[in-house]
Amino acid sequence: MKKIIIFIPFLLMAFNLKQQFLKKHYESVCNFGFAHIKRFKNNENILSLIGLACVKSDNLFRLDFIASKLKNTPLGRKNGVYFSLLFFEKKLLQAYLFDKIDLSYYQLPHINHPISVVLQNILHHNFTKQNNQIIIKSNNLTYKVYTNKQNRYFIDIYKNNTLIQTHWYK
Repeated sequence: MKKIIIFIPFLLMAFNLKQQFLKKHYESVCNFGFAHIKRFKNNENILSLIGLACVKSDNLFRLDFIASKLKNTPLGRKNGVYFSLLFFEKKLLQAYLFDKIDLSYYQLPHINHPISVVLQNILHHNFTKQNNQIIIKSNNLTYKVYTNKQNRYFIDIYKNNTLIQTHWYK
């Protein structure tokens, strides 16, 4: 009986996370899911949902931990690779922007995320520098990448000279 009582709140919590994700409340799914991640350690579907919410809310710093838990199912491992790659690209771009590391030795797969678009264009020298910003033009979009003094970097995305998205990372 005690197992049933414990299992019911778990099911309600997992259902609530899915509902919040479908309502596009990615920040709250990422924060709540990560705070209670031990409860979901055996549910790779929920762990993947939490990871995707963290991607959509730009909380990429949590992806390495989530990726390490995704190892028991083919879909979990696939999502783990995606999360690991995105976390790695975030760190690699950070090192390039702040430490000016040489990226010429890297060859990375392209994934559909602004960090990946920026990194691929930098790797292929498809950018210009203007006023301490990196400017990239790709697929009718313009990406402006810049840093601040708090060790954060920003990716602003423009379409027809109108800002449509801003992403920031630390």
